[in-house]
Amino acid sequence: MALQRNWFKKLSNTDLISITSFFQEVFTTSYIPEDWKHSIIVPNPKPKKDKTKINSYRPIALASVFSKLFERILIQCITHHLLTEKKIPPSVNGFLPLRDNQLAVYKIHTAISEAHSHKKYFIGISLDIKSAYDTVYIDGLIFKCLQLGITGNITKALHNFLQNRTLQVRWRNSLSRTKPVQKGLPQGSVVSPILFVCFLADFSETLDVGVEYSIFDDDIFIFCAHTSLDHISKKLQNKMENVYKWCNYWKLIISPEKCSIADLSKRKLQSIPRITYAGLPLPWKQTMKYLGMNFSKTNQNGVILKHTRFKALREINALKSIAYKNYGPRTKDLLNIANNSICSLFYYSCSITNKFSETKYKACNSVQTMALRVALGLPKWTPNIVLMKIAGQEVLSEKKLEVSGAVLYQATCQRCSFSHL
Repeated sequence: MALQRNWFKKLSNTDLISITSFFQEVFTTSYIPEDWKHSIIVPNPKPKKDKTKINSYRPIALASVFSKLFERILIQCITHHLLTEKKIPPSVNGFLPLRDNQLAVYKIHTAISEAHSHKKYFIGISLDIKSAYDTVYIDGLIFKCLQLGITGNITKALHNFLQNRTLQVRWRNSLSRTKPVQKGLPQGSVVSPILFVCFLADFSETLDVGVEYSIFDDDIFIFCAHTSLDHISKKLQNKMENVYKWCNYWKLIISPEKCSIADLSKRKLQSIPRITYAGLPLPWKQTMKYLGMNFSKTNQNGVILKHTRFKALREINALKSIAYKNYGPRTKDLLNIANNSICSLFYYSCSITNKFSETKYKACNSVQTMALRVALGLPKWTPNIVLMKIAGQEVLSEKKLEVSGAVLYQATCQRCSFSHL
């Protein structure tokens, strides 16, 4: 029987001190128990994918609870060092304070808006690292950790934790034979995301003057804005060559089928530049998707609203199927579902939709009232004021302004913290 997390809550202070002493011994000696380096992989099918193909499954790793607790201790040490020393460039987002996906999307939207206001061309390239965590070069990762100033017992413990790992695959209540893992970060590990951030910290070495980028996990967005299209073409092509050399050196692979290039400016292209990666031309797209948000050449706010409303209405239809009283869900649970799965879609995009017109805000509010009527079981003719009073919620457009203000505050804090660099 596997050890559950609630087991720790029932321990006495004496037992907790003993466990803490054990963690300290592991940290001091850098010896990682073999059980901590073993994972059981449970394949989880991806939605709308062919289940007969192995790539259509997302691996979910089950690991020791003690291992995850120890990883969280390492994360605290690593995160504190990276934040105090400002080792991670501001363009590398994710898994650090003030580095969430909303802020990454806001930066891209701001860059596009500035290009529009200055009547510049804006070309963006989306790259995706193939099997990102599985292809990480462990010795290269440790070398980069040392360059970032992560030294001593932390580096030794990380190196021993990542080496000589084993795994088994659970499928239909059966376990496969134990297989050794020679490379890559463990799937489902608590410490893997922050280590991947460290691994991509030196991606800025591939930069050319005038070319910017944004990274969140394994999604890379490269862009360049200028009044000359030839200038952008040369800069981006040189950038792609540098990225190719960097990936080869650190043994990473870019998925060509997931790469794309798009013109997101308001100016008309006189000719379509040919940008290649590894000798293959990047496919041109009408829209660019980054972290779930669609950026378009024209009517950008309209495209974002249309895409968000489509996903929200699809969630409302799913909510209708479980909102019948015979199924037994309580009104409180239905309200939580409406807030977390429907209204949250608009909160996620609030950093770039806070300048919507009044008409577009009304379109957002109508989705919220529709979801609340389904959750509360109220008729369509219920006044919105009464509906919001019963639900005890704010109007979506007003709540979006509050959340967008928090995102702007994060962007300002990050800009100030790196102003001296």
